[in-house]
Amino acid sequence: MKLIFFDEVKPEVEYPHYHIGAICIDEEHLHQVEMQVSALANKVFGRSEMCKETEFHAAEIYHRKRNFKAWTDFSRRIDVLERLIQILSLEEVALIDIQINTDLLSQNQSAEEIAFMFLCERANDYVRAKRSLGMLIGDRESDRMSERFATTLSGYRANGTDFAFGRDLTHLVDSVHFTHSHLSRFLQLADVYAWLLQFMKRNIGTEDARHQAIFNILKREEINLFPSKYKEWPKYQ
Repeated sequence: MKLIFFDEVKPEVEYPHYHIGAICIDEEHLHQVEMQVSALANKVFGRSEMCKETEFHAAEIYHRKRNFKAWTDFSRRIDVLERLIQILSLEEVALIDIQINTDLLSQNQSAEEIAFMFLCERANDYVRAKRSLGMLIGDRESDRMSERFATTLSGYRANGTDFAFGRDLTHLVDSVHFTHSHLSRFLQLADVYAWLLQFMKRNIGTEDARHQAIFNILKREEINLFPSKYKEWPKYQ
């Protein structure tokens, strides 16, 4: 069984792209990966139990907010992000990258719904290729959103996905499960990956020194964030 943890980055007026970043980990590697994030939490916060006070969010680390508000040394915060990126680069952590260009959608199309559909398709493709089964786990932002995605996946599993070349989701099981991100190190990793996806697209060609600090990490030989599955849509108007 493979568990697929996912998070989103919503579009903004000056950045019309919706991202879902997902990490896919086989059950036999869950403990190993979780222990690496917990060890980092212990180093950073002096404790490793899962709570809001030991939660990693990439945007908060980079922009010095919440748990990192007192971290005035930018290089220290970048060191934390670098360690999280190293964990994302582990061979045991597969990545799924979904990007929707909201400027190219028609008025009645929902970026969230389309992105979730593509996530389901790509996750199913990945676990099927590995001759395994998969279960989706997301960040519980609201009960309404959780129920909507769970209902959507149920429909996809029964009838296939929506587009003309829709697919049968033969290798995803059960419903979408949701929990709060501070209770899951894996959702925190998905948060970092989703944030990196928008950061890389948003700041391509940048000369800003702080932006370059992230790009310099991503250029290192040992870092590999190449997704196992991806979808960018639509590419053309």
